[in-house]
Amino acid sequence: MDLQDYPQFIREKYQKVMAKFTYNGKEPEAKERLRHLYSNYFMSVSSMAPEPQDWTAWMEECIQRADWAGLCRIINQRGKLDMLPVIYGGYTYEKNFYCMLECFICGNVQFMERLLPLELLNVKNSDDLFFPVAAHLLLGLWHKDEAVLEWAMPEAEQFVARKKTTILEKAVVNFLLDLARGDLEKGGEDLLAVCKGYLRDKKYVLGVRPFCTYAHGLYCLAQLLLPAEDFQALAMPKYKNFLVGFAEWRREHTNPDCSLWFRYPADLDLLNKIFEAPPAQLLMFQPFLDNPNAKPKERQDWLADGMKWVNNHIDELWEMGVGK
Repeated sequence: MDLQDYPQFIREKYQKVMAKFTYNGKEPEAKERLRHLYSNYFMSVSSMAPEPQDWTAWMEECIQRADWAGLCRIINQRGKLDMLPVIYGGYTYEKNFYCMLECFICGNVQFMERLLPLELLNVKNSDDLFFPVAAHLLLGLWHKDEAVLEWAMPEAEQFVARKKTTILEKAVVNFLLDLARGDLEKGGEDLLAVCKGYLRDKKYVLGVRPFCTYAHGLYCLAQLLLPAEDFQALAMPKYKNFLVGFAEWRREHTNPDCSLWFRYPADLDLLNKIFEAPPAQLLMFQPFLDNPNAKPKERQDWLADGMKWVNNHIDELWEMGVGK
């Protein structure tokens, strides 16, 4: 779709959602409208954005021009779509690990506590076995918590030894293990394996970007965690989906511009404010913990509390002045 066509396309979607709004008088009308925008089932906030193929085209244009600042802004805004809370909750939070890798690319390190709170250390059961293993390792590394790494590393070693573990999953977890062990020579090998596995593995929620954002995110993570001299010893991957120029630029620009790449027109400025705001704080609960009919394993399940996740986000947005 042409860029000039998007405002009307999105405006029509927004109006269709709001046509079903009924004011109940429980809160200020503008806040109820904001809540309705997030709480409707038939059309999500994330759908009120350019299509995936257009984000990809803009990324490719920036890559061709070596416009690394622009590429960073696109990654930042496109990633915000994947970070939006959803009212049905469940295991939807599992995408947050990869969301966080893209946040590292954009310098959004403060998002760790929102996307991957320490509460995730309690998660054992999951829809995708990769998630808790990778999240536990990352949390242990990020918080420099040796007590967590003491049990998270053996958990990760068992995971990469599984036959069903994909090439990409194995490479990502192995790279985190390399950081924990301080083995930067193997870290370079595993970062290259991330790039190779990225082209083969199509299962992840974020979808395939025109280059390996996961490897770039891990590379940025290494820069954050390692002493400068050690980081210099980490080899960049020499592979077609790793952008050496972008990695070099990002290495020097530790606090890149994260302003919106696509700005909505004045009458849809609410959406600008939503995508400029920090992501929602992940809220979780154990729905089957006290259910006598649940299996013992089910009682240990941690799921995203969809309604609280969304409602807490609305309250935060409102306090920031979004929607008023």
